[in-house]
Amino acid sequence: MNKLVFLGGEDVSARIEISKKFMAFGYKIEIIGTQNEAIFIKNNIPYKKYTLNREFNIFNDLKTIFELRKILKKLDKETIVHAFDTKPTLYLPIAALGLSNIKVVRTITGMGRIFTEENIKNTILKLIYNVVQKAVNYRVDFTVFQNDDDYNYFIKYNLVKIDKTKVIKSSGLDIEKFITSLNKDLNSLKESLKIRDKTTFILVSRMVKQKGILYYLEAAKLCHENGYDFNFLLVGQLDTDKSITLNEIEEYSPYVTYLGRREDVKELLQISDIFVLPTYYREGVPRVLLEASALGLPLITTNMPGCKDVVIENYNGKLVKIKNSEDLYKAMITLANEDTSLYSLNAKEKVKEFDLNKIVNQYNDVYKKIGDK
Repeated sequence: MNKLVFLGGEDVSARIEISKKFMAFGYKIEIIGTQNEAIFIKNNIPYKKYTLNREFNIFNDLKTIFELRKILKKLDKETIVHAFDTKPTLYLPIAALGLSNIKVVRTITGMGRIFTEENIKNTILKLIYNVVQKAVNYRVDFTVFQNDDDYNYFIKYNLVKIDKTKVIKSSGLDIEKFITSLNKDLNSLKESLKIRDKTTFILVSRMVKQKGILYYLEAAKLCHENGYDFNFLLVGQLDTDKSITLNEIEEYSPYVTYLGRREDVKELLQISDIFVLPTYYREGVPRVLLEASALGLPLITTNMPGCKDVVIENYNGKLVKIKNSEDLYKAMITLANEDTSLYSLNAKEKVKEFDLNKIVNQYNDVYKKIGDK
């Protein structure tokens, strides 16, 4: 039986569905992450917890690497360890130096904040990022990218060997499971949120500046000021880096209903008409765009890597300029005043490209390839 370990951070539970698919293939699965273990126990998946600081701190980072190394040493021979997210994909090959019992696979789920904005600090950090990626590459058996832009960057700067790479777009969405567990009675939810019989826009994300939250808020204000009476929902937890504060969000409370972190995101998407993600963060492929698509919501997002892999202009949504509330406002008005039934059908069709079963088959091909070496 093949042993497969998924390594991630605070949202590693997102790997539970793909883990179950590989269990059905006969893989012995384990997950390593920083979340509470309860959800993994509930799903009967062996889990180990480690500590991870999302911000750069050399002492904490070294502590994490040594902690991971202790875990990796105890794994069976020929175990495939597959890391997701920025820091784990860097730490894994370092922690695996000199260990012959594991194969190292990583998925680059976007390029992160340092590739989001141009400034002196980020320029220096990008140089460091490139040096580290080049240094650890020889201990990586295979690298997966979620979009062509990230793949092309790594190839351009010789950060990977082309024969050890592949583009697999997104981490996948189990579409059948997602749409067959829908809640049909949504009237009470609408009533509790005072959703009026108007077009409803929704944005679901962590409340970080780079996700374009403030531009969404400003676009909602522009709609109101220009006489357009829409519903605007904003969903997601405040981030630990406090890049957006609750006070900043509440300044727009006359126009936008902020709901914070919610466990009923699927239901909130169901009562909405148009999904918005004005991100300028270097995404892999945002899962929330796939979830909104599966429910047939037309999409408004930015012409950014990952986002433009999901949204095709005037097919299943609109692509807008980054950091531009005026352009976002215009796209909102356009879609709100159009018949979006075709957009909805196209969204459901486009998302089939990202079905979890297709993603699993592509990853299985990768595991077989490195296992044959």
